[in-house]
Amino acid sequence: MSQLSPPANFSLTNDFQANNRRINWLWPLILALVTGFLGSRVVHNFSHPLSDGNDTDQFEYVGYFFTKNLSFNPFPHLNLVNTQTFYPYGLNQVFLDWGFERDYWYRLCYHLLDGPGPYLQYYYVYTLVVAAVGTYVLLQPRFGVAKALTAGLIVSVFNFYGLWKFPVHMNVCIGHWTTLCIVATYRLLYDIVEKKTVSLAYVLLWIWLHIQILGQELGYVAGFALTFTTLTLPVLAVVLYRQYFSAVAAPGLNPVQQSTDYLKDEWNQHKPAILFCLLLLLVSLYLYLPLTLQVALTAWEFDFGAVPEIRAWSHPARLLIPFWPGLDGYAIHYERWLHDTFEGYGQTSPGLYLVLLAVIGLWQTRRRVAIWLPIVLTLAFCLFYHPVAFPTLKLFPWFSFNRHGGRSSLVYPVLFCLLALPIKWPRQWISQIGILLLLGLMLKEWHTGYSLRLFQGTSVASDSVLRYCAVIRQQPGEAVLDWPFCTVGGDGVGKAEGLCPYYDQQNAVFTFRRFYDKSGVGQYFGRLHPDQIKPFLRDGWPQLLTPNRPFTEQDWQFMDAFLRKNNFAGINLYPDLLSPQQVSEFYQRYGSPIAETRFPAAGRVVFIPLKK
Repeated sequence: MSQLSPPANFSLTNDFQANNRRINWLWPLILALVTGFLGSRVVHNFSHPLSDGNDTDQFEYVGYFFTKNLSFNPFPHLNLVNTQTFYPYGLNQVFLDWGFERDYWYRLCYHLLDGPGPYLQYYYVYTLVVAAVGTYVLLQPRFGVAKALTAGLIVSVFNFYGLWKFPVHMNVCIGHWTTLCIVATYRLLYDIVEKKTVSLAYVLLWIWLHIQILGQELGYVAGFALTFTTLTLPVLAVVLYRQYFSAVAAPGLNPVQQSTDYLKDEWNQHKPAILFCLLLLLVSLYLYLPLTLQVALTAWEFDFGAVPEIRAWSHPARLLIPFWPGLDGYAIHYERWLHDTFEGYGQTSPGLYLVLLAVIGLWQTRRRVAIWLPIVLTLAFCLFYHPVAFPTLKLFPWFSFNRHGGRSSLVYPVLFCLLALPIKWPRQWISQIGILLLLGLMLKEWHTGYSLRLFQGTSVASDSVLRYCAVIRQQPGEAVLDWPFCTVGGDGVGKAEGLCPYYDQQNAVFTFRRFYDKSGVGQYFGRLHPDQIKPFLRDGWPQLLTPNRPFTEQDWQFMDAFLRKNNFAGINLYPDLLSPQQVSEFYQRYGSPIAETRFPAAGRVVFIPLKK
């Protein structure tokens, strides 16, 4: 019998707990590795900075501008009014596509590695891993490993709207903190409804996530988490009031004393965790709040009431479009029948499997209104939003500049996933078969949306472009003139006035100044105010920019004076956009080019230095 007895130091409970801790760390690690691998395959190219001659370059440029114009005095502050573009007139650069965490990342890498590099590719993979693992950690204690792992993948690498937006719309494809903020708010509501103990550290973590979202795109991404929280708080208040009222009605219970005891117990038991969360809060507040206030207050100074609003909306029927070969938005142009504005693959379509699972989850929890009401309300505000006809989201101040209803698609996988989480395995065999079929549909849609994305590739700046820009960087002078140049807003300001005759080719050429570090004349903004282009109209630039118009002697004299007076280093001349006569005249007047390359979209470009 003694041989069968366990050792004196053996503890079945302790051994089980040790194994359980190893398992708890193992699943998030596996999820991080899988997400990182799948995300890296989507990025594919980590060799050079992102560049495709279009919106992709804009976000690289914002990181560069942020790097050059951020100061600490002692709080973070941006130099927004300068002549680095719209040179030499200058303007307020508040309407750049800010993403402060992304921009801090770029700035840190730029300084540590001495110049531009493939920093945003690594940042994107990092955001996918954070979204996946963070979602798992928040949901696993309440819904188990399988559901938490699946949810982590759905909100990251199988969020196809976000996946296909990389890198061309990086401002609306990065939503890791917004995702986690929504999930954390849902779990807080779930725990309070279920009368589970909520730790003080968790509450502080929840507050911290609301600060972290300020590091993301303010007008389109961060606002969804703020909206969800705003719609959740009244529900939380009602639930807490009922529980509080019951506590007051019970004899011998003092809610104030209970709250005091709770805080004391939490402090005594979880002091390190509480202090760590407080430290996170202070760091995030310091990094993001001053910049958010500066940008928001500055942007609200502009009145866009007279600027026609772009009517970009997305039909709710897109929820029923599956990621299925021959039926998805890649194969069929549904906008022909829906009469909406299509912007990208996966728009308003989180996956038919997910919508059906969410409907089942909603039906199973239909009597627990507090659990699903904030999710359904948020979905309603997003799905029925039209920036002009039915501006539901503009009831919230953070959506003041939201002009595209389809961009809510980034958070649809999160919201529908939360509706599906409470699903219980059915007892009837026919219902079990139905759930298994839905899981099979899920795997098929995952494969379709992800495998198609792999064929898209990722464009980066070529070696030739980088060498060309290095030549310009070495030239004396403060600025470079792109000719022709493009000064335009995504809201249409500048285009009708003739300040961007070659929009498709040139809307991003100003961004290449991030490689040669000199000021430029033109620039694209997502939103531009009519007052900001008045100096260009006053000086007659639309006439000079008219395609194929020969310069008069007076035009040349104006150009000469403009270049000499304002210390230009030279001219980026785009021969493919000019007539042979115009190109010849520039060479005769200013000399031969010393460097040549091809900018993506813009085509051939040559650099003519100006003699000092």
